[in-house]
Amino acid sequence: MMAEQTLRAWAKELGFAKAALCPAAAFERARRLVRLQAPLAERRQLRFEPEKDDPRIRSLAVLLWPYAPSAMTQGEALFVDSYYPASNLAYHAAKELENRLTAAGCFARANVSYPAKEAAVRAGLGRIGRNSLLITPEFGTRVVIILIATDIACEPGETKSNEAVAGCIGCGRCAAACPSGAIDNSGMTHPERCLRNFMMEGNVTPEPLRRKVGMRLLGCDICQRVCPMQPDVPQASPVDLRLEELVTADAAAFSQTVARLGALIGRNATRPQRVRAQAALLAGNSGNAAYLPVLRQWAQSPFEAVREHAIWAMEQIKLAGGGT
Repeated sequence: MMAEQTLRAWAKELGFAKAALCPAAAFERARRLVRLQAPLAERRQLRFEPEKDDPRIRSLAVLLWPYAPSAMTQGEALFVDSYYPASNLAYHAAKELENRLTAAGCFARANVSYPAKEAAVRAGLGRIGRNSLLITPEFGTRVVIILIATDIACEPGETKSNEAVAGCIGCGRCAAACPSGAIDNSGMTHPERCLRNFMMEGNVTPEPLRRKVGMRLLGCDICQRVCPMQPDVPQASPVDLRLEELVTADAAAFSQTVARLGALIGRNATRPQRVRAQAALLAGNSGNAAYLPVLRQWAQSPFEAVREHAIWAMEQIKLAGGGT
C-alpha cells in the first residue's frame, strides 16, 4: 500500500509546497453551512460524502500550492488575481500526481470537489479565518488547495492536529475593508455579496455590486491584502491585459485574447460569453464612450448576463457624460 511519505515526495517534486492526508469522513459541517446560506454557482458541484461516492476512497490528499499577491493595476489595465494562474498550474500538477499514483497501483482521482478548506483543517494544515479563507503558518491565506481522493489509509485517529497553527486574531480588518459587506464580525456571513462569486460565472451580477467590481476581471483579494497574517513576499507581475482587448467588435482579436488568457488561467475559467459579461461591467465602470458601439451590439446578445451588463454599462457611461 502506498505510504503518505511517497505521496508527499511526489507532490513536492511536482511543485506543491505541502501535502497531508485527512480521512474520507463525510463533511457534515460544510453541508449544513451550504444549506443555510444563499445558493451560489460555485457550489453546484460540491459533494460531501467521499466514501459513498466511491467505496475505494479512504482518504483525501490535501495539497497546497502557494502564490504571491498580484500587483494592482491602474487605468484600463485589468486585474486578474494571481490565484488563478497558480490554480491552473496546481490543477495540472495534480493530474500528473494522479497518474503517478495510479501507475503505482493506487486508486487516485485528482481535483475532486469536496470542501477543500475543511479538508485542509482536518489535515492540520491551517485554520479558517474570519474571511472564510484557510490561514496557513507559512503562506498566510494565499494558497491554492487541491484535493485528490485516494485509497491510502488514514484512519480518523490519525487526523493531524492544528492546535499549534496560528489562527485568525479577530482584528476585523477584512470586515472593514470588504467593499460589499460580505464579511462582518461573525465572519463571511453573506457570501452572496462577495464580488468574486459573480465574476465570470455566467450569472447576472446584482446591480448594487457592479460599481464595486472596479476594473477586476477575475478575483478580488481585498480582504487578503489587509490581513495581518500574510507573510511579507514580493508581488507577482500583473497579467498583461487591457480592457480594449476584450471590448472589441473584432471577433478574431477577442478570441485570440481569450485564448491567451485561457492558457494562463485555464480554458474552463475563460468561456467567451462569461468573459464578455464581465468585460461589459468593466466597460461601464471605465466611463469610456469608445466602448459604446460594442456595448450596443452586446446589448442584443441572447446571453442574459452579457445583455444585462451591456445595457447597464451604456447607462453608466452616459451618466458619466461619455455618451448621449
